[in-house]
Amino acid sequence: MELVEIGRTGRPHGVRGELSLHVEELYLDDLLRATAVLIGEPAIPYFVQHFRAGGKLTVTLESFTTREQVSLLSGQPLWLPSDQVTVEEDDEITPWDKLIGYRIVAEGYPVLGPIVDIVDLPEHYLAEIEHEGKIVYIPLHDDLVIAVREEEETVEMDLPGGLLELGS
Repeated sequence: MELVEIGRTGRPHGVRGELSLHVEELYLDDLLRATAVLIGEPAIPYFVQHFRAGGKLTVTLESFTTREQVSLLSGQPLWLPSDQVTVEEDDEITPWDKLIGYRIVAEGYPVLGPIVDIVDLPEHYLAEIEHEGKIVYIPLHDDLVIAVREEEETVEMDLPGGLLELGS
């Protein structure tokens, strides 16, 4: 069975055995339809009692009733069988989607980010970040991107001055 990593488990939530989940948005609907999830490496199946998606996504797994029990599953990869995933992992919506979560480093600017979304406009792409409480859009263009450093999760860029004043 082929598996797709859809996110990671977080910390226990509350005292009744709920576990917080951090799931890539494109897999959220697939996860909420699942009756079982696979957690860890190697992936071990766990049956879902129910999901709760109010502000923070949590799951209650069958046979888990305490915080201590689910704490053993914290920080683990979260998987679904590929036949339950409607979007293929390699189907990036934009060529820049892999940069979500990265920070932008540019001379004359503080470290910016993390990148929370990629905006696809007809002519180009924009990295959406939050800076000092406002949304700022940074143009993503091959001429501006100097290097992508995957191990540091940073994007080194050559940015014109004044971009931070253009936020909404």
